Amino acid sequence: MMKRSLLLLALLSGYANAQSLDYPSVWQCDANKPNWYCDMEDAKPQPVQPTPAPARPQTGRKADQPKRIELKDIKTAEQLRQELKRREDVAVMNPTDQNMKDYLELWQMTQDKGAVFADNWRRVVWQNPSLDYAQKRPVNNSAIKIYDEGRIQNEEQQLKMLAKEHGLIFFFRSDCPYCHAMAPTLKMLSDKYGIEVLPVSVDGMGLPEFPNPRDGRAQAAAWGIERVPALFIGSKQTGDRAPVGFGMMALTEIVNRIFVLTGTKPGDNF
Repeated sequence: MMKRSLLLLALLSGYANAQSLDYPSVWQCDANKPNWYCDMEDAKPQPVQPTPAPARPQTGRKADQPKRIELKDIKTAEQLRQELKRREDVAVMNPTDQNMKDYLELWQMTQDKGAVFADNWRRVVWQNPSLDYAQKRPVNNSAIKIYDEGRIQNEEQQLKMLAKEHGLIFFFRSDCPYCHAMAPTLKMLSDKYGIEVLPVSVDGMGLPEFPNPRDGRAQAAAWGIERVPALFIGSKQTGDRAPVGFGMMALTEIVNRIFVLTGTKPGDNF
């Protein structure tokens, strides 16, 4: 009985030892069950693939340089402009006889096309009065003279009507030579068209034509007037005002500015 028990214990001990040896060790690397502390001594390191070097640009013509276009192949205005610019650049950087000739051939082509365009332009304008700017603003000397005479007459009528409800405000300084030169012009304007001129001095002193001006030192500061002479037009009814101009102006220039600012819309008389 004792022998049988010892034999059984020996068999069980051998089986247990065999089972413990067959059990996979946690220290053994397993490709299917890797762990972070596996040495992988038997595994061979994989070669690192080198990063491919960037491709070098091809020698010769750059990728962004326009391709040459022959004259016979130019079909659009964009192609014409592009090729003309390319040939010009080549001729400037390398002004050989051939490069200059190459450029001038295309330049002559642009001149020919421009001449045809200009000729057709004037033919269409001549036959369509609504497209002719000369019908609005004359360009030949005879017509300009007639136009100017009519414009001056309209300006005078406009100014006389304007004088009934508006006046001019003249800011000046007694030691300003331009103010002295402009004062007689404004006096003449007032006498001719009947428009009232209100003299305003920024230093408290008058001019020969306007010996008793208003003291406008505070008013000039409030209106932001930094340069004289300064001329404004104002409404006697509403008190609205608008600058006519700064600096010395001739009589015709003052009249024209008043006419444009008060009697026309932008673009009507331009």
